[in-house]
Amino acid sequence: MLTHEQYIKIRYLYMVDHLTSVQISGILNISERTVRNWWKVSEYPQKGHSQRKKTVVEFEDWIKRMLAECPNLSGTQIHQKLQKLGYAGSSSAIRRYLASVRTKPKRSFLTLVFEPGEAMQVDFGYCGYLRHGEKNIRLCICAAVLCHSRLLYAEIILSEKLEHTFSCLQNALMFFGGAPRKIIVDNFKGAVLHHGRHGDIRYNPRFLDFTSHYGMLPVACTPHSPQEKGRIENGIGYIKGNFITGSNFSSLEEAQMSFKGWLEKTANVRIHGTTRQQPLVSFNSEEKNALLPLNPHRFDCARIENRSADSRCRVWCDGNQYSVPSRYAGINLSLKITSENVYIYHDAKLITSHLRSYYKGHTIADPGHCKLMLDERQTAARQNLKSDFLSLGQDAATMLRELEARMLNIESHMKKIMLLVEIYGKIMVQSALMSAVENQVYGADYVEYLIRLKKRPVENSMGLLHVTKGADNLNVTLEQPDLDEYDIK
Repeated sequence: MLTHEQYIKIRYLYMVDHLTSVQISGILNISERTVRNWWKVSEYPQKGHSQRKKTVVEFEDWIKRMLAECPNLSGTQIHQKLQKLGYAGSSSAIRRYLASVRTKPKRSFLTLVFEPGEAMQVDFGYCGYLRHGEKNIRLCICAAVLCHSRLLYAEIILSEKLEHTFSCLQNALMFFGGAPRKIIVDNFKGAVLHHGRHGDIRYNPRFLDFTSHYGMLPVACTPHSPQEKGRIENGIGYIKGNFITGSNFSSLEEAQMSFKGWLEKTANVRIHGTTRQQPLVSFNSEEKNALLPLNPHRFDCARIENRSADSRCRVWCDGNQYSVPSRYAGINLSLKITSENVYIYHDAKLITSHLRSYYKGHTIADPGHCKLMLDERQTAARQNLKSDFLSLGQDAATMLRELEARMLNIESHMKKIMLLVEIYGKIMVQSALMSAVENQVYGADYVEYLIRLKKRPVENSMGLLHVTKGADNLNVTLEQPDLDEYDIK
């Protein structure tokens, strides 16, 4: 069908410019018949709307009676009841009607009041990706706020895993100069393993160790109830709206330094919208002295995991592979993972460590591990070579002793002799070794010569001349010549 815009153009070209149907057809790329059919139509026909019979209205009184008796009836339940009364419509029509007549009650909340030093709220916020080299690194905000003074501490972290979270929270306590009596958290896995509908909570044992170390009581918010930690929810929104939006950073270090300066010069010295005071001033005057003293020993925030090294002497950690010495292939190892390093232990003994990578699919290898592996393989190859050589018999053992005594390149001679075994066969080489030892000539070249000599066809019936103790015949002693006769007189 012709569009409304095309109809307007046809009418304009015909009524105003007085063009023919052929001309209009060429301009608009529309067939001439279509132009003639539409150029005298006075009004573009509007699309008709089919009036659907609202069968629900006929049963509206019945629905109201049902809701009066039981306000929580579902659309499916009402549909089943109305079918018995002759209703022929769908259950979705019932649900749409219920959505229009049922009003959702607005929830009301109490304003939570916290005493100085009573609580600290913790939450996370996604803040985009940072280009690093050829890949993007996902960034996240970990933030903590003191509930009374609203003093805010936050860091840009690379992951929400346990070691990053605990490290940030520990830095927050150091920044505050003390610990609150409670720490209110969302249900992230580093803190809460399970939070049931009926209030049954199972905390992460490592999180309980952290809170116990600083004397804080953990409190987990009810799932899907952000209002229970509204102070930090507003804080995350403030960080995103005032710092993250519109910011561009060339490196993670630049982003972290800029964020630290923003917290110090903007966030904690602004006039807070609720308290109408500067958070830093309120903290120093009211809350600082109410905090618990900090444990002088820092908590070990590392994450501990168990891994088994594969046959290529690698262990997997967060999508990357880290090398271990070759002797630990196939052995269960313990990984101590910090925000900067990966430490690998075997039976509580540190065997190696690597700088942690935040990319995915990378292999972080220590060249020393590869060198050690190559050395071990070469040693094994030499041992196998020696074993195979000695399996040629007693003459091979004699040959090896003599080669060692003469300080020759033993490995090279053994390799050449074993190659002769592949070429001429074991029996031929054993025979040549026996002749070489008998004639006291030692080395792969002599063995090869004897093999070729034995394989040479006999040219006369006398056969080959066999020289016994050929090495002794080489020791010829000559008298000292008299050189006086060559003097010129």
